[in-house]
Amino acid sequence: MTRTGAVASVHLRIARMLAIAVFFGIAVYLAPLDPCILQLQFAFDGETFTDILTHWRPKGVARYRSHFPADLMFLSLYGLSGYWFGRECSARVRAPALLLTWSLPFAAIADMIEDAFHFILTTENITATAELYFLSGSTASAKWLGFAVFTLSWFSCIRKTCS
Repeated sequence: MTRTGAVASVHLRIARMLAIAVFFGIAVYLAPLDPCILQLQFAFDGETFTDILTHWRPKGVARYRSHFPADLMFLSLYGLSGYWFGRECSARVRAPALLLTWSLPFAAIADMIEDAFHFILTTENITATAELYFLSGSTASAKWLGFAVFTLSWFSCIRKTCS
């Protein structure tokens, strides 16, 4: 491995460890919210979204809104980690390299857009259209699709390097 490759590998490990730490911090911080945030992410209509916020009460909504800066750090870290990891693997395996390289950055962009929608939709006294709730749920779905594509590409990469 070249010196540049070794440095990149160290950066990848650091970014990955930071992403995991931030993820667990967010998970612990948001754990008291019931229903869980996954239900909010997949709320495609205003009634479902509002019902979840009602269950959370103002204190829970404030807790949720306050996690956005940490989530921005998290999505930046996992987006970069996925890109660096995909670039590292593309030297060994060609087939899933493109999907492996770009699936987590895609998920991170979708996550950022989802956060923007959720920031708007959790504002007090907001009057939102049905389309805004649908777009919010759709960007969450796109994010999770990016995670799924990354996972499948990673397994494909492992299979090809082990055979």
